[in-house]
Amino acid sequence: MASTQDNRFLKIFFAVIVLLLVLLAYWSYTTYQENEEIKGSLTQEKERIEEELKNISLEYTAEIEKGNMLSNDLIDARQRITRLRDSVINLEGSVAVMSRLRQELSRIKEERVKLNNRIADLEKSNNYLVRINDSTLAALNQEIIKAELQTETVNSLSKEVEKAATLIPTNFTMEGVIIRRSGRQIVNDKASRVDDLKVCFTLPENGLAPKGVNKFYLQVINPENNVMGVTKTVSFETQTLTYSKIVEFNYQGKELDICELVEADVDKITKGSYRVNLFNGPVRVSSSEVVFR
Repeated sequence: MASTQDNRFLKIFFAVIVLLLVLLAYWSYTTYQENEEIKGSLTQEKERIEEELKNISLEYTAEIEKGNMLSNDLIDARQRITRLRDSVINLEGSVAVMSRLRQELSRIKEERVKLNNRIADLEKSNNYLVRINDSTLAALNQEIIKAELQTETVNSLSKEVEKAATLIPTNFTMEGVIIRRSGRQIVNDKASRVDDLKVCFTLPENGLAPKGVNKFYLQVINPENNVMGVTKTVSFETQTLTYSKIVEFNYQGKELDICELVEADVDKITKGSYRVNLFNGPVRVSSSEVVFR
């Protein structure tokens, strides 16, 4: 009788144990499934946060490449997003981690809204300034054109006055002369008899020309293409000039006749064609040619 009761008790005990094991297995299975679902959900949310951070970073990069006035702020914001993305990639998903990441993402979105608003305001201001600048430039260009026209007119008048004030010699000639002991000069065109070369010219009356002592550079070139006379060189801004003699004169606005001996080397006076030029500074103001027999 006692043995029968013990067997019944054992059966009941084992039945309870089996039931508990079944319940434990079911609980473990359902808990595992729930954990997997939570883990999958956290992984998806992690990927979504990572993708949103990537898109915001790309938006900032596009604005930076435009040369936006807020480029420094955008670069700082992009660097923070990059650091956060790196941490998201390396972190294991958990409820606490996802909660912190959601908070960071929300803060970054708020910052993006503020930056976008500032960019929009700056673009409006910039467009307004561009319109103002365009109208200002248009008005300025009109004034510049007027000033240029006035300057051209003044320059044209100045050139005309300068041209009118330039002393232009007339009757420019060169002759060979025989010089007697008395100083008398006899014109001759035979090279073997010529003692020197005489150049003459006339300065016409000119009330605009500068008065006072002035000078011309005389240049005589013989048939061998050599400069006769003192053969000195003077330099100007754009050129150098080898001259035969400096002709100085005192001009007072009235007609003035000038004759000068070149003081050439007699041995260099040969038959042939001679060129003679007269320069006012670097500018040739007259020229002539003579042939000796």
